[in-house]
Amino acid sequence: MGAEGIKVLLVDDSPTVRRLGELILSQRGYRVFTAEDGEQGLEMVQRIKPAVILVDFIMPKMNGHTFCRLIRQGEATKEIPLILISSKGESVGRAFEQEFGVLHYFSKPFEPDDLIRKLEEVLIDVKIVEPESTDEQSFAAQVSADSLHEMIDKLLRQYFQKDFPQLMRNVMSDMLLEAGLVKKSGVVFSGSLDEVPLPDVINFVYNSRLSGRLTIFAADLFGEIFIDKGTFVFASCSTKNSSQPFLTDLMKRQSLLTADDETIRQAVTEAREKNLPIGRVLVSRGLVSEAQLMEALRLHAQDAFGVILEAKSGSFFLERDELPTNLRDISVRIPLINVLMEGLSHLDERHLAATEFRDERTVLVRLITNEDALETVQLKPRELDIFALIDGCKPLSQIIAESKLDRLETKRICYALRKVGLLRVKGG
Repeated sequence: MGAEGIKVLLVDDSPTVRRLGELILSQRGYRVFTAEDGEQGLEMVQRIKPAVILVDFIMPKMNGHTFCRLIRQGEATKEIPLILISSKGESVGRAFEQEFGVLHYFSKPFEPDDLIRKLEEVLIDVKIVEPESTDEQSFAAQVSADSLHEMIDKLLRQYFQKDFPQLMRNVMSDMLLEAGLVKKSGVVFSGSLDEVPLPDVINFVYNSRLSGRLTIFAADLFGEIFIDKGTFVFASCSTKNSSQPFLTDLMKRQSLLTADDETIRQAVTEAREKNLPIGRVLVSRGLVSEAQLMEALRLHAQDAFGVILEAKSGSFFLERDELPTNLRDISVRIPLINVLMEGLSHLDERHLAATEFRDERTVLVRLITNEDALETVQLKPRELDIFALIDGCKPLSQIIAESKLDRLETKRICYALRKVGLLRVKGG
């Protein structure tokens, strides 16, 4: 079926995701409406009666879980197809699929063509009913809207001659501005990473003591760095093949959270029902201390920052943007230059580790087995965790799987441990 005029509602708290979604879908003829949280989304549903809804999982005011539940409870809305967009992986997608009949889910970032195909598949069996109108003003408005769509279509056709990843790398910032999807008054500066390396961009932000949200687009990466007067607050990142772990999983892995699974599940349920950050609930229940929460968030953010630093081409822009509600209580502020230096050091090690441990059948042997001796080396928790997994028998591929860390991060830690003399390659 044709997409012309079909109403699609995109509910996501990320301005960049909303803009890109609107850009991609409008180019195919859809009428795209956006909302920045669940409450606004519900109001929009009642007003525009969309044919399909794309909804994010984590949002302020009302999260995706509550939003989907209320949509399914409404007599007039219960049949509207729902498509989940999340950076939280397949476990969340499957849960939504079972509970709310979500037809599909995407992990950020995803290929635009995949989203278009899924929309077409979902809408095959959906009856689109548009109210008739003879009102002259409505007719004039429609003519104006058609002219606008035609103008935008011409603009987009000019840029969409090349494939989408190339577009993202080279002209995304310009397109967002020209299409009016980014307000010039809100953008501090933007550009191409092919011309200005990301470390230079970050160094400029630090030296200028700027604040806002630095967004990075690459062919297979989408990242956001939140900055307050040149200090690092938080970062999040998704790549084509992976996403960051849940905060609770990260805290358990770092031995910061020792509660049993049922207690954690209850905390997660409370956070969803009250629309609170899970970290706040963990602290209020006494499951972790404030210091432990801040440490977990710091590790979570610095891991994301390190992955973002790998972007060598693509586009970036810094917007004047207040910290999201769920980040405002993060008390830790680290000079951006310090985070950059540590990230670049880890990045170098990741590249060296990727070469040294290209063969994942490699078996590693520990050179220190005495726990007392380990205390003098002052290893970080995740380095100790990796060290504990190495037994002289498991191949590196198994250690990577058991560590539940990013593949390159596991290799980097092994490289660092070998570098300080704690590991050797078996038979080497």
